[in-house]
Amino acid sequence: MSDLAPADAIDPHAARALWVEEFLWHVDQLPYVVETTGTIVMAARGVRAAPLTERVSGGGYYDNMPVVDGPESRNARAVWDTLRGYLVVATSRLGVEAPQLPSQLPDVELAREWAYAANAWLSDVVELIEDWDDLTALQDQLFRLIRRARQRLDLSTARRARPEFCDRCGEHGVLVDWIDGPDGTSLLSKVCIVCRTDHTPTTTSEQVPQ
Repeated sequence: MSDLAPADAIDPHAARALWVEEFLWHVDQLPYVVETTGTIVMAARGVRAAPLTERVSGGGYYDNMPVVDGPESRNARAVWDTLRGYLVVATSRLGVEAPQLPSQLPDVELAREWAYAANAWLSDVVELIEDWDDLTALQDQLFRLIRRARQRLDLSTARRARPEFCDRCGEHGVLVDWIDGPDGTSLLSKVCIVCRTDHTPTTTSEQVPQ
């Protein structure tokens, strides 16, 4: 779930609008997360296939674990499996057929195409989504994986909205992002990239889609 200022929480329309914005922000990152993570995994498979099986880790220790079974491979599968599960449940709840992702993570190019298809479908149906427990649980898991992959891989953000107006410097430089909170939930972050002013609301209250 997400957080927002109590003043907005009293207004269900403002709460819903912010939730939709958060939802679209996350699904917009999907193709880039899938592509970057998948590229690392494919590169790792190439390393594993090389004659040299023992590799030195960054800490100076020998690491005999196949890279393909390492954290990036697990993360890639986790994103893919959770996205696939979300689309299956969403189809059931909405009665609108979603893209049927392959059960196994495909090669990078195909995975990116599927991720774009999922992004387009989710963007089309976002207004139909309600606070169903099973779908919300999968959404929270998927969005946490997306945020953590972006942070771990230092990816740039895909944005569909122009930056907001900054009342301090007078420029349209306020970028809206979502980051991991201490308990793993998403927190709204608003910072001006021109003057570095933090516009993030300081007091928050839980928001749910209505």
